[in-house]
Amino acid sequence: MSTTKNVLVIGGSGFIGQAVCNELTKAGHRITVPTRRHDNAKHLLTLPTCRVITANIHDRAALGRLMVGQDVVVNLLGVLHSKPGKPYGQNFRVNHVEFPKALTASMNQHKVKRLIHISALGVGVQNPAPSMYLRSKTDGEAAVKDSGLAWTILRPSVVFGRGDRFLNTFASLSLLAPFIPLAGATARFQPVSVGDVAQAVMVCINDDDKSTVHNTFDLVGPEIFTLKALVQLSAKAVGRQPWIVGIPNILAKAQARMMELAPGEPLMSRDNVDSMKIDNVRTSGRVFPLPRYETLSVIAPDYLRARHLPTELDQFRAHAHREE
Repeated sequence: MSTTKNVLVIGGSGFIGQAVCNELTKAGHRITVPTRRHDNAKHLLTLPTCRVITANIHDRAALGRLMVGQDVVVNLLGVLHSKPGKPYGQNFRVNHVEFPKALTASMNQHKVKRLIHISALGVGVQNPAPSMYLRSKTDGEAAVKDSGLAWTILRPSVVFGRGDRFLNTFASLSLLAPFIPLAGATARFQPVSVGDVAQAVMVCINDDDKSTVHNTFDLVGPEIFTLKALVQLSAKAVGRQPWIVGIPNILAKAQARMMELAPGEPLMSRDNVDSMKIDNVRTSGRVFPLPRYETLSVIAPDYLRARHLPTELDQFRAHAHREE
């Protein structure tokens, strides 16, 4: 049986991070989650073995302090958007390339040898990769592999689960729009559940025989969908059938540019369009050896309906209000 470990989870307050922290807590591991703002990780405070620390992980001294006493580091840090740049924009460079270099240097300095690094499916398929995102992820992987650490790299496809920004966004959009012009409609994905990603991380942490060390694994579910099919599935789950029309690349880039100019995080960027030039499915990579992978078409409709459709209690309250 695996011993209790001290685990530093970078990016632990995010969608995947919360699932990983939940599994770590169940196994009795002691977790440290750094965050720039304590409120961003307040949902983790109920986990009995989780310690949330306000820290800037991009500060070398702060990063070094976080290493003290750790046995394992899980790096979930990732961003989806960055302003243009060559070979990648600043946001991708700082988070996907410079941070893994700083992280591995700090781990070596403080003699923390075990690293589980979350990358992305599609890395290594084409050289050079068609998008800044994939190019930055490629260089981040190179830094990990050259580190001398006991690393494992996991490459998930798009991740689904209750609270995801992927299928939930499509469900919300279908409730508002009867017509959806869709960039990358024929791009293929092999989505993996957030629970399976967390389980894979747990297997790596508990890997006392070191069978996962110095290996790179794909994390993919059992089903392959086009992007259009995923939008249709999300819409159907909430009782909608929008007209979905795929648009050519030149219009997709123009649409994405308009989204980039809108306030907040864009639904899609021009770099996202470039990433979809490579199908987000397993090619020749080795799939992580979980006993089974969850099936999107079985799981997703339930949590989409639960989030986006009124419950019987909501309907009762609305009816009662109308009769007042």
